[in-house]
Amino acid sequence: MILVYGDDSSDGRAQRVLAIGLVVGAEGSWADLEAKWKERCQGTPFHANECESDQGDFKGRSHADNKALYRDLVALLAASSLTGFGFGFDLEAQRQIMPGALPLAYYRAFGECVDAVLRLCSNVGHEAEITFDMGDERKYNAGLLYEWVRASSANGPRWLPSDKLGFGRWRESPRLQAADLIAFEVMKALDNSRGPVRRPTRKSWEVLGASGKFGCELFSEEWFRGLKADLPNLEARLGIKPDSYARWLKASGRQHSVSNLFHFFGRQWEEGRSG
Repeated sequence: MILVYGDDSSDGRAQRVLAIGLVVGAEGSWADLEAKWKERCQGTPFHANECESDQGDFKGRSHADNKALYRDLVALLAASSLTGFGFGFDLEAQRQIMPGALPLAYYRAFGECVDAVLRLCSNVGHEAEITFDMGDERKYNAGLLYEWVRASSANGPRWLPSDKLGFGRWRESPRLQAADLIAFEVMKALDNSRGPVRRPTRKSWEVLGASGKFGCELFSEEWFRGLKADLPNLEARLGIKPDSYARWLKASGRQHSVSNLFHFFGRQWEEGRSG
């Protein structure tokens, strides 16, 4: 069994960039990192953004101490036998290229993560158990998307058990704290390269990258242009007409929501597959 822990990160106002990070490994690898992580944190739940900005549980501590903690945890993660990856989405590029689009970047990133886990499972021949730090308002929709990814792949039901998507709280889990660190690093990598202030690659990301076990994929202008151009093909593949979603809402007595949008696309996909 592969154990996967995931978390998300965004800029302060969640306006420019969004990222989801995953850390992956066997139980033994996780247990080894967890023991070292707890020893270094000495009872303080780690949160990358708060540690770097001297906020939250890290307020009142010296900036030098917070920097040293962050640096040491990066080193622990890089030296571990765990691997990790993340997906970053340029929200500003989405608004410019697809104005008026639904705010689905988080779920798109989540779907990319689940799909990446599925590919990894197929390569190594082990099932995955996925645990995310996620707010209550997103859990239901994430569950729908997880099931959609499982169902849309021939190997999905084999490698992604239906009962192996769970949720936890970062304050209680060093494993989710490690995932938070990766998500934060991916978010900063995208923001520093696409944001209003361009900055060089962070030293912490260089350390993780140099280990050969951590990487990311960043989605910006080119990807959103390609997505926009492909929308008519997607609609044709799913048999969706411009007003079909609105008609389905009316016929089923539903109101527009992210959940209902997912139900609609899942229904269209199932009908297309059976047809």
